Amino acid sequence: SSFDDVADGDAGEQLYGLGGGVALTTALECGYALPLRALSTMDAPRAVRDGLVRDFFDGWTDAVDGQLGDIRNRPAEVDPAEVLAAYGHKSGAIYAMTCGMAARLALGGAAGSRTAPGDGAEAMNPVDTGAQARTGWRRFGHLLGMLAQFRNDGDDLRSGRYEDLRNGTATYLLVHLLHTADPGTRQRALELLDDGSHRSRRELAGLMLRPAVLEPYEQHVAALADEARALLDTLAPDSPFTEPLRDDFCPETPVGDFGPYEVPEGCYFMLGGNRNVSKDSRYWLNPYVEKDKIIGKAFLRYWPLNKISLIE
Repeated sequence: SSFDDVADGDAGEQLYGLGGGVALTTALECGYALPLRALSTMDAPRAVRDGLVRDFFDGWTDAVDGQLGDIRNRPAEVDPAEVLAAYGHKSGAIYAMTCGMAARLALGGAAGSRTAPGDGAEAMNPVDTGAQARTGWRRFGHLLGMLAQFRNDGDDLRSGRYEDLRNGTATYLLVHLLHTADPGTRQRALELLDDGSHRSRRELAGLMLRPAVLEPYEQHVAALADEARALLDTLAPDSPFTEPLRDDFCPETPVGDFGPYEVPEGCYFMLGGNRNVSKDSRYWLNPYVEKDKIIGKAFLRYWPLNKISLIE
């Protein structure tokens, strides 16, 4: 998270109360050296330990490559496939590494030649079912990371913060717009991106969220979710953890029938993020909170993890 914020130039002068250089150095130690130290002292067979270290190095290298690609890519100069490649390394590789390491611990297995997250299990020796399962879990993790990145992109766009647009980040939806729009719309989108004002970013977000742009994008995301769901049903059909994992990439079906509500002037209607289990305004006798009754102040955003930051 610190690497991502500092690299994007979105950290400001202070990050978690630290200067950017101190935060970056701390993140390097916590994200690189400490995990290696933990792996080297793990109480596990040497072959498994070596495999975990290799998994970590592979994931780290891919993630750094993806982060560099994310920094280098310019919306007007790359195509959607290049953005997907950066996403696959920046986000997909970390989740793939984590799932692959967990599978190695659960199933055992020595270090061996790596199978890329996008490769199928058929690339493995059919006899080596442990290796097949690890490949499947790596692919599942890769998909989960990609879906998390898409969700982060969407959350930022719909929230009105427009941090990615402010940073000039080549997000998939923005690049998709630039590559599918008519020449006039494309030129207008580039002008809005260069302008840099909040008003221009809001207009640009409106172009990105047009149905003609959004529908093919959502179809692509849905296809990734379908593949992840099918993999999960194959890899862990009877596990008690299957449903929580599924919740990470499958939209939760709303429970209950509420509203509509008409919020009085000067009041707020409070909704919890974990909607189906949140006891929020929908359940209160008086569902509306007057502005002068709100005494708390939000000062820290902790989700999504790669957007952790203090709120000004």
